[in-house]
Amino acid sequence: MNLLTIVKYITDSLGPMVVMPLFLVLLGLAFRMPLLKALRAGLLVGIGFKGISLVTGLLMTSVSPAINAMSSKVGVNFPIIDMGFQTVGSAAWATPIAPLIIPVAIAVNLVMLTLGWTKTLNIDIWNMFHFILAGALAYLISGSIIVSLVIGAIFCIIALLIADWDSKRWQEYFGLEGTSCTTLAMMPNIFIVILVNKIIQLIPGIRDLDINPKNFKKLSGIGDPILLGLIIGIIIGAIGGLPIDQILNTGVGISAAMVLLPRIVSLLMEGLTPISKQAFAFMKEKYKDKEILIGMDVALGLGDPVVIACATISIPVFLGIAIILPGNGWLPIITLSCLAYWCVAAAAYSNGNLFRALVSMAVFAVVQCYTITTVAPLITKLVIWANVAIPQGATLIAGGPPENPLLLLIKPVLSLFGFGN
Repeated sequence: MNLLTIVKYITDSLGPMVVMPLFLVLLGLAFRMPLLKALRAGLLVGIGFKGISLVTGLLMTSVSPAINAMSSKVGVNFPIIDMGFQTVGSAAWATPIAPLIIPVAIAVNLVMLTLGWTKTLNIDIWNMFHFILAGALAYLISGSIIVSLVIGAIFCIIALLIADWDSKRWQEYFGLEGTSCTTLAMMPNIFIVILVNKIIQLIPGIRDLDINPKNFKKLSGIGDPILLGLIIGIIIGAIGGLPIDQILNTGVGISAAMVLLPRIVSLLMEGLTPISKQAFAFMKEKYKDKEILIGMDVALGLGDPVVIACATISIPVFLGIAIILPGNGWLPIITLSCLAYWCVAAAAYSNGNLFRALVSMAVFAVVQCYTITTVAPLITKLVIWANVAIPQGATLIAGGPPENPLLLLIKPVLSLFGFGN
């Protein structure tokens, strides 16, 4: 059994909710944590990720009737089929270069940590598929394994540098001390949110708008996640033209998600904390005075009420923009369940101001639609190369979050060096 077969078995058969806990258990043992303590911590993280998956599924189930109603009213056909990040992520892991890029990414991280070029120790093994994806696309363009590994390493470096830079806001807003976020898919949105906030700050009147669910307690408890979720659900259901029973079910479903997500994230953090502390102590002993941050998945920010509210309201906004945007070939369906991940940056860099977060997400929707429309031919080629099944008759597919705007730079940069001409 070769390395590629082992990697494909682990990622395809087990999935991130098993891979991540297993990796954390091994990481805990490497940091000299007792076996049972490491096992408990890893399982709690797995339970947390499973819970997040279930609740985000509940959220999608709750809003899907309204989404389907709005989509059927439009009646527009789009050539790029939305297959979700799982399909593209699995395809990236299934490519022959995956077993090469992951060791390179880990080695780059350790070298940068040793040299003091980063403070982040990235343990988010599943989301390393973003580095694999970049490297795989580079290989499809250039036909060179060396070029592929270099591009994968560069994307790893970018993720670590942005994670370091973002760590202060990440820790302060979400209360996640000792960690940073290394999920590359959400990072471009950070800079979009910063730009949008700077522009809003220049507009009198608009700059004073501050819609923050945390401040709604002044309005007779409307800020309570239970009531806020109900209100948002009723509004979305009404916009979709649903009957009253489905409107109420939408409201209750969103309300449940807003209440459950923070509690599930707390379980995930209960598992992460002892490993983070042990890793911190171990690395401190090894690297003495160096500050070490544990790089983690953006999912840790999903429990914030502004993130949940922003993600829910962004569903019709994102869908509407995709429908009316000239030149866009992609209609988000499965990806709508992933909006919360992008909203993490929107909430944090808007300081919990829901209005600014929503404006940022509207701008990001435009960027993401054009990004996906541009890279879909390469993504489709990669999925076929990886022997991942696609719907019969489909000519172009996309995954949503994996189509990072940074991928747009690969082809023009490689062309400067004579590749892909």
